[in-house]
Amino acid sequence: MNPILTLTHNALEMTKKAVDSFLRQDIDVQIFAFDNGSTDGTVGWLETVGILLDHAVLNAGVSKGWNVGLKRLFNDSDHVLVCNNDVELPPWFYRELLSYRVPFITGVSCDGMNLKTPPPASNLVPHPDFSAFLIRREAWQQIGPFDEGMRHYAQDCDYHVRASQEGIPLLAANCPFHHERSSTLRLASPRDRDDIEAQANFDRSYFLKKWGFAVGSEEYQRATLCKAGSEIPFPGEIRERL
Repeated sequence: MNPILTLTHNALEMTKKAVDSFLRQDIDVQIFAFDNGSTDGTVGWLETVGILLDHAVLNAGVSKGWNVGLKRLFNDSDHVLVCNNDVELPPWFYRELLSYRVPFITGVSCDGMNLKTPPPASNLVPHPDFSAFLIRREAWQQIGPFDEGMRHYAQDCDYHVRASQEGIPLLAANCPFHHERSSTLRLASPRDRDDIEAQANFDRSYFLKKWGFAVGSEEYQRATLCKAGSEIPFPGEIRERL
C-alpha cells in the first residue's frame, strides 16, 4: 500500500485539485483525509469519494490530524506520504520520494507545475518541507508523534529538533511540487484569520518555552544539525530506482 494522508479545513475546490494530483501518481496509491471542522461541504465530498479517514467537529489542529492518520496508517504500511491540501503533485512525485532509502524525505515547494519529468538528482539537503513529506515507520517510532501542544504552527520545527536529537536527518530531495503558499490565511474568513494568527502566536510561544529558543534563530539552526554528524549523501548512494 502506498498511502497518502492529507488534512482538510474548508477550501473544497483546492482540495479537489490536490486529490486529483494524488490520483494521477504513476504508482498505485490510497488516499486518506482527516478533516478539521470544515463547514463548506468538504466532509460530504470526502465521504462521497470514499477517502474520509476521520474528522473533528472543531479544528483540532495539524498535529492532531497527522497523529491520528499516521498512527492508523502505520498499522498496515511502513511508509506514508503526508501532503497539504493546498499542493499539486507531479505524477512521478511519490515514486521518486519512495526511491530514497532514508527514514524521512520531502520534496521542495515551487510556484509552477510544468514538471513532466523528474529533474536531475542532486545532493539531499537538510531543509525539510513539511508541505509534502514521506515518513517511514521507523522514523515515526523513534521520533514519536507530533506535539499537539502546537496546533497550527511550529510542530514541524519541533519535529525537526527532536529528530536531530535522535540522529535522524530530515532531508529534502530535488523533487519540486506546486504549493499554494499562505492559502490557509488567504482563504480564511476575517474571524478565522484572527483565530489562526492568535493560535500561531501561541504555538511559537509554546515552542520557545519548550526549547528556550525561537523558530528560525541561530540556536534553532544549531539544534537541527543532525547528531549523526555525517555528510548528507548523494542520492546514488541511497537510492533505489523503482
